[in-house]
Amino acid sequence: MIPKSKRFVSLIVIFIILSFLVTVKATNNIDNLISDFFFHLGGNPTMDMFMIIVSSIGDLFTMLIIGMILTILKRTRKIGLIFLISIVVLSISIMYLKPLINRTSPLEQYIPQYQVPANYTIEKDSMMPFAQDLSFPSNHVARNTAFIIIIGYWFYFVKNNTWLGKLLWTFPILIGLSRLYLLYNYFFDILGGVLYGMIITVALVNILKLKEGFSTNKFNT
Repeated sequence: MIPKSKRFVSLIVIFIILSFLVTVKATNNIDNLISDFFFHLGGNPTMDMFMIIVSSIGDLFTMLIIGMILTILKRTRKIGLIFLISIVVLSISIMYLKPLINRTSPLEQYIPQYQVPANYTIEKDSMMPFAQDLSFPSNHVARNTAFIIIIGYWFYFVKNNTWLGKLLWTFPILIGLSRLYLLYNYFFDILGGVLYGMIITVALVNILKLKEGFSTNKFNT
């Protein structure tokens, strides 16, 4: 997929339409129904622990560490750099998108049955105070979608391995489910995060020419 392709343009159009529908509250009934389902699904300590761990793996701090490790390693340096750039672009742009769409996070506060360690808090979707209580699009899911797209490109073009790249899509799916389970996002927040993450990351991957391999002068010195 390239930025000038019909599929890429379709992603942008779908995201704009979805954003409009969320803004005018056309998705509220479906979102509330799904959120209510996950609200009543909770209460199992083992499931709580699993979902908290999954959500924490997708936290900003964890993803930054992964990006820095990839950047340090010579063979994955370009992947790491593009991923770190995508984190910055997504975090800043979503931070300003949220107030424009103005979708408040679920009102219900999920209280896990699993005993969370002292001083541990589940990361909110945005770090800035003016966007912390807003949920569309999901920054968490967009960031992890970016990670899988970049890793998937690498497996496809460098390792010639497509099935593993596709299998990795279970990661952002699990992240999305964890955010629904913990009542931090609505369903369409998750979908918006996937779409926006795909749009930004596909653009960056093509602009920075990930599939052309590693530049000795810029990335492997």
